[in-house]
Amino acid sequence: MIIVHLKRRGAEKVQRGHLWIYEDEIKSVDLDEEVGIANIFFEDEFMGRGLYNLRANPRLKLLTRKYEEINEEFFVRRFQSALKRRSSLLTSFRREFNAEGDLIPSLIIDRFSDTLVVQIRSKALEKMKEDMVNAMVKVYAPMTIYERSDFESMPEPGLSREKGVIYGLYPTEKILKESKLKFKVDVVKGQKTGFFYDQRDSRKFAKKLTFEGGKALDLFTYTGSFAILLAKSGMKVDAVDISKEDLKIAYENAELNKVKVNFICQDAFNLNGLEMYDLIIADPPSLIKERTQKSKAFELLKNLMDQIIDHLNENGKFGLCSCAYNIDKEMLKKVVMKSAIEKRRIVREIGWTGLPLDHPHLLSMPETNYLKCMWAEISSF
Repeated sequence: MIIVHLKRRGAEKVQRGHLWIYEDEIKSVDLDEEVGIANIFFEDEFMGRGLYNLRANPRLKLLTRKYEEINEEFFVRRFQSALKRRSSLLTSFRREFNAEGDLIPSLIIDRFSDTLVVQIRSKALEKMKEDMVNAMVKVYAPMTIYERSDFESMPEPGLSREKGVIYGLYPTEKILKESKLKFKVDVVKGQKTGFFYDQRDSRKFAKKLTFEGGKALDLFTYTGSFAILLAKSGMKVDAVDISKEDLKIAYENAELNKVKVNFICQDAFNLNGLEMYDLIIADPPSLIKERTQKSKAFELLKNLMDQIIDHLNENGKFGLCSCAYNIDKEMLKKVVMKSAIEKRRIVREIGWTGLPLDHPHLLSMPETNYLKCMWAEISSF
């Protein structure tokens, strides 16, 4: 049994709906195991139950304010609630469960038709995999459940980098449909769960900025979702990514949609040798995991923004995205403004995009609202 006694500030976080408790917010811990389900108290008041890992920080991730068993039935209730939350999304390609946003921290489930792709980011949660899989089968009735917990950087010490079938059949390649476009998805070899559903609203927004015969650049194209949308809208498109394997799928996606895209294999942080464009979209990887790395991220984004301005035609437009929750809107604005001032340019903000409906996030937990994309126009003056 694990019993966690919170300090006052830890208890206040729980009361306002934040799900992460750090080491310095815990007064004491009584435990007979380092990882597992913990009962949480402040003084003599029961505060809830959560996932505890002695070697992780946050130490504790809240699952419930109730005294209830964390078992198969618990997961069934959570999955049913998440399914109801997505009842207006009439597609079999979507995020079915979004970790903290659906009130199971560290669990992500993406659906690709009859296949669920699962990522588990907590050692305590990993110990309950059998109950979770049984609950997924009951609620979602998939043909396949495939785990992609093979992280580039480990979210918690002690986690297994598991990858493989945990229920049903070996997954086949899927053809995803979005806004009349088709994309091949390889859930086994692709990044993370295979496709970035979280940029769905950004892709819709980008379409509004296209025009027949314009020239566009898609940086960090991955498997070409932005690039193909731009090409389908009549633009001439260059698309850059450093991964040859991802570009192979991107090329196949372009053929599938009967569009021509000039795919370029190079570091997308280096725009040397590229042309001038009317629209540039940059969706780089997370860049940083810790708040202490913000200055490093600022310099990387500033260098990228400098190059974007240098490659935009007069009154050209851009989209600059960040999927790191430690990079907020204000930081993106500062990056853009610093570049614009140095380059003697004027910026006209067009709009912002973020997480779509199937990626719910908590008002009480800003960390869950990680994605933000700034769209703007650049002019001389």
